[in-house]
Amino acid sequence: MDDQTIARVEKKYLITRSEMNELLKRVQKNLQKDEYFSETVLSLYFDDDNFSLAIRSIDRPNFRAKVRLRAYDVPTKSSKVFFEVKSKLVKGKKKVGNKRRLVLPLKDIYSYLNTKSALESFIKPKNNPADDFKNRQIARELDYLINTLHLSPKILISVDRLAYVGKGNSNFRLTFDKNLRFRTKNLRLEKGSDGEKHFDFTPEPTRNIIMEVKTMHSMPPWFVRELSRQKLYPVRFSKYGKIYQLTKERNKNV
Repeated sequence: MDDQTIARVEKKYLITRSEMNELLKRVQKNLQKDEYFSETVLSLYFDDDNFSLAIRSIDRPNFRAKVRLRAYDVPTKSSKVFFEVKSKLVKGKKKVGNKRRLVLPLKDIYSYLNTKSALESFIKPKNNPADDFKNRQIARELDYLINTLHLSPKILISVDRLAYVGKGNSNFRLTFDKNLRFRTKNLRLEKGSDGEKHFDFTPEPTRNIIMEVKTMHSMPPWFVRELSRQKLYPVRFSKYGKIYQLTKERNKNV
């Protein structure tokens, strides 16, 4: 989980709980629980005051990026968290996702945001020149985005996640996100994952589980066959974009 860069193809599906159970029952022989099988995932998204990154996520240009602070389970200020740039690039019919991230104590991220110091100054050398170089480059990219685009914390999104990998194929990852909730105030991660639950994002409210397939290559045939059998199809869906739309509509009605 602490790889500095991750590139892979990602597809999302909105499914019901019964569809999830049926899928897992039929493909479980090809899966194993991920090292981090069951976790609460907290993602704090950064944006400018016009929510330009959220709007780009909705408009879906060929290249788009998000900046977020992510923790797996509720952290303390001393816990290590992930400061990430997540981008997507459309190549023909493929969408390639890329994450570049730093692993730092949460208190160091807060110090960085409060003092406006260079993020690079919080990185401790690992005595590995290649890793140290990557960390410096990622820190400079985050610095550039935050300072040039005037980004600050805007929305905290939490989900309860189950994660699997393929047996003998760790490049195939399958996750199920449940109990999506969010808040726009009290955005410090150590304050917990509580938030408003809301899922009026589809015509069928029962399709409230976000399944995501992440792979370095094509999906394995046994999984494609089961998707076809259950008639499960990928959708365009951004948790951050959808929640931004919801809050925007509410503000119009105030």
